[in-house]
Amino acid sequence: MTRPLRVLHVISSMSRLRGGPSVSMQNILRALRGRGIAADVATTDDHGDTSRLDVPRDRFVEVEGQRVRYFPRQSLKYAFSAPLLPWLLRNVRQYQLVHTHGLFSFAPLAAAWCARAAGIPYIMRPAGVLDTWGMRNKSRLVKATSVRLVEGPLLRSAAAVHFTSPLEQARAADLSLPMRPIVLPTGVELSGIAGDAPEEIEGLDLEGERVVLYLARIHPIKCVDVLLRAFAGIRARSKLRLVIAGDGDPALVASLKRLAADLGLGDRARWVGFVDGRRKRWLLANASMFVLPSASENFGISVVEAMSAGVPVVVTQGCGLADFVTQWRTGIVTDGTVESLQAALETLLRDEEGARAMGEAGRCAVQRELSLEAFGARLEGLYRSVLAGETASAAASLPALKS
Repeated sequence: MTRPLRVLHVISSMSRLRGGPSVSMQNILRALRGRGIAADVATTDDHGDTSRLDVPRDRFVEVEGQRVRYFPRQSLKYAFSAPLLPWLLRNVRQYQLVHTHGLFSFAPLAAAWCARAAGIPYIMRPAGVLDTWGMRNKSRLVKATSVRLVEGPLLRSAAAVHFTSPLEQARAADLSLPMRPIVLPTGVELSGIAGDAPEEIEGLDLEGERVVLYLARIHPIKCVDVLLRAFAGIRARSKLRLVIAGDGDPALVASLKRLAADLGLGDRARWVGFVDGRRKRWLLANASMFVLPSASENFGISVVEAMSAGVPVVVTQGCGLADFVTQWRTGIVTDGTVESLQAALETLLRDEEGARAMGEAGRCAVQRELSLEAFGARLEGLYRSVLAGETASAAASLPALKS
């Protein structure tokens, strides 16, 4: 009989407004619940830059069948929470294993430090922040200093460092930090994407339209400007609609809307803000193709969601799932330029039968390799190997690729 596991996860925010890492956390909870593994989460009440989650802050609450405890966030920068540290110091020994999510943020680093001090094995998931783009383009000097003094020693002592794609691991390797890497792609709740009763978005009529869908945070790294320019280059746009679903810095969003106007897109480009749940399902059900033109993407949960809905995808070589897309022929991988993205869009628009075949290949590939069931089994295997004192093998946890 296998020994029950008790695992503590620590992440700065569970808000879906924070994008992929927070969404992944909820999928992790579902996957572990399916394996009968008790997982607690310590996090903050962060809910974007200006708001807080309306949740109790003095006890655990149930999320995805697991226990989550929210602590007040005192500052936006590093999501600092003073009450979290003493709670970790008092309670970390109750757990067999600690799994942290994110770097350059107070909660996961405090948890790793407490686990190391208590002799509790811990796993760190950088969540993409060690990639080349992030290290070079955002607070470069501060991050370099922090890695040398804080993150580096914690990563070196971790039982494993959890990357979600080979590309993410390769980019982190450029920093030459000693660590024990493991590549474990995140699973996705497929029933939530294929569920019933999608909800239309008020004021958005897509009937008779061919829809190019962008569904992700709006951030400089996502290169929405490249998408706008590529879409504008398509001559026949009378029955073609670009839908941009996502929130971001208001100044950036405003500048992108001005660019769309300057490119003459008019109402061919529609901005619908953050969507989730039934409205997300409706957009995916109406999408002719999904586009994520990111310069750097450690994984890409929205790409998996699109594939699971049978939508052909267009991604860049900077996306962690680029090799998966190529191997399973679920879409087109571009070099990130306006010209290559425009060519990919035109290819899918011209070859409807080929696009449908890519969408169906994506649905099958995700069901086979990136389901919560497959992910949960791999994650439990990682936990048990760490607790047994074994060295985790990165190759052993990779999903199979087509031969």
